[in-house]
Amino acid sequence: MNELVFIGDLAPYQAEIAGKRKKQYERLLTQADRYQTVELPEVHPKESTTYMGIAIVNLALAYRLSGEERYLLEAKRFMNAVLSYEKWGNAHLVNVDLSASWILFGLSLGYDWLKPYLDEEEKKRISHKISHHAEIIYQYKKDTYGHGWSTNFYQNHNWINMTGLAAAGYALAGEDPAAETYTKEAKDNFSRVFSYLANDGSNYEGVPYWRYGGMWLFVYAHLLKTQEGIDYFKISGYLKNTFYYRLYQSGGDLKQQLNFGDSHDRHSGHAACVYYKTAAEYGDGFAQTFGNLVVNEFLMEEAAESKIKPGILPEAAFEFLWYDPEVKEKDLSQLPKVRYFEDLGLLSIRENWNRDSKVLTIKCGYPGGKKQWMTGFKLLREEGLDCLSLSHHHPDNLSYLFARGSEYLTCEDGYNRNIMPDNHNVILVDGSFTDAVDVNDVYVKSVKMRMEQVGESFDEMEYGGNVSAMEKDGSIVVYRGETTGIYPKALNMKEVSRLMFTDGLAFWIFVDVCRSGKPHKYQLISNTDQRAVEVEKGSYIYPMDTGNIRYTVFSDTEMETRQYQQEVVSVMTTQEPDKVCKTEIETLAFESGSAVQEQIFFECFTFEEEETKLQWKDRTLTVTHGDKTYAFTCGSYPEGEDKALTPVGIIVGGESGAVKEYRL
Repeated sequence: MNELVFIGDLAPYQAEIAGKRKKQYERLLTQADRYQTVELPEVHPKESTTYMGIAIVNLALAYRLSGEERYLLEAKRFMNAVLSYEKWGNAHLVNVDLSASWILFGLSLGYDWLKPYLDEEEKKRISHKISHHAEIIYQYKKDTYGHGWSTNFYQNHNWINMTGLAAAGYALAGEDPAAETYTKEAKDNFSRVFSYLANDGSNYEGVPYWRYGGMWLFVYAHLLKTQEGIDYFKISGYLKNTFYYRLYQSGGDLKQQLNFGDSHDRHSGHAACVYYKTAAEYGDGFAQTFGNLVVNEFLMEEAAESKIKPGILPEAAFEFLWYDPEVKEKDLSQLPKVRYFEDLGLLSIRENWNRDSKVLTIKCGYPGGKKQWMTGFKLLREEGLDCLSLSHHHPDNLSYLFARGSEYLTCEDGYNRNIMPDNHNVILVDGSFTDAVDVNDVYVKSVKMRMEQVGESFDEMEYGGNVSAMEKDGSIVVYRGETTGIYPKALNMKEVSRLMFTDGLAFWIFVDVCRSGKPHKYQLISNTDQRAVEVEKGSYIYPMDTGNIRYTVFSDTEMETRQYQQEVVSVMTTQEPDKVCKTEIETLAFESGSAVQEQIFFECFTFEEEETKLQWKDRTLTVTHGDKTYAFTCGSYPEGEDKALTPVGIIVGGESGAVKEYRL
């Protein structure tokens, strides 16, 4: 039996290309055919070359399965192109980062899979080039250990670069004395990575980087399982659960995603191969359903709209290999409509699983997630490793996103390298949220500033957000988060909290509490796609194709409002400085009329087609919807109770006379 790297025995796959894997096989060949029109530059282009590595994988697999000579010739054309380049990569970390590693991975698999069809000179050239670049990446990792991607165990650069090195090691087994060193280095690295990841499957970087970098966690886990029988799919909570993080961060239409973090666009979200791998490893019919939905309906739209390259189409080889035809689909409607990811403090709520569903998500947690935050400081103190790199995690505690079907109300700032306080739907204090502003990695920069201010008394567990309540009671969901420790110390904040309440997304309410030892002006930021239209003081309408939404704010002190536009423009990669990501934002800000120490806000989001009445009096909001009445009362802060939150009481009553109470 001829064992191939990453595949093992090819025969079972080949036996199914006319049957159970026919659709995946045809998709692979279609992708392989696309490469025939791709012009390959004679010198390394001033752009990312990641697409060249994955092209080799697709073409080599297409040839091994079909036997068609044209795929072998195309594979050799791409291999010869990368062999001719002295260096892999452009502008930034040349030879030792993403372009180099994608190519190293693809060239290594192509070499192994096509070896019987290469002459001695071709094998010698390819083997030498793999050895040359693997040694460069390995040595760079050793030389930079402790900073950069070498020990950024939570970043896609580490995952992709180490997977490329591992693939080279397996492909060079028996040919290069360093091969085993490379595979061992990768195993040591990923033993840390998988032990450090959040068990609930949440990803702090957001969905676009989940689909770009997070895919490589599955690639490496599959590679290691195939080559050595070490199975992280059995022991990693992250691998088991992360499909649900992705699923529950889907927009209402399931095509788009709720774009927390660095998001190139709302369509950069799907990796059908990961859905198929989840289905195969865990017998998960929901993942199988989602994978088929993407391939059958969303594939070309994702490919056209996504700004993340190489994109979904070149993942055809992974889809073919990871698809398990024996896993039966399960209807998504069987899933709960609410899911909470504790590590990020991330809550996702759906009205239903129809494609026109309302969807609301809100988050409040530690930078990078609680497990990463704690692990990062532990590694810094015990080993001197600076592992925290959070540039893709935006300062968005208590921020929220809402979509209905394919239409979005609230929006994120997209891909942003110069993050400002009002770029997210957060609560500001005198216009501030974090210590640092207008920088790339806001959280890490802010923490370093805080550590300089307070010295040895710095306690990382006081810097972050906490979810103090998360309750699901039938169709009712209550969530409360506080993020007081994030605000600059000079503001002397005692409490910044937001309580969210909804009953089946027929409406939703925020109760926001701001308390300080000093007078401040507090601001509520609402960033949306649509510009709000004022209908009366404190109340605005957002014109929506799916049904207008009314936004009303009440407060116990005077408020002012202002509207303005924001434009966020950022270069997505230093390899292609001429390509930018642009996000247009309509901002509506409610602000204290004058500086006060404490202020309570009640934010009400209601729908035009729903008959919902609001009544405000003495820090109590009464909402009437259908046959139910909801009363929200904000009490007084309990003096003497250190770090307690201002109490909020909720009473829900119906025509039957039944009453439910929530005290938070």
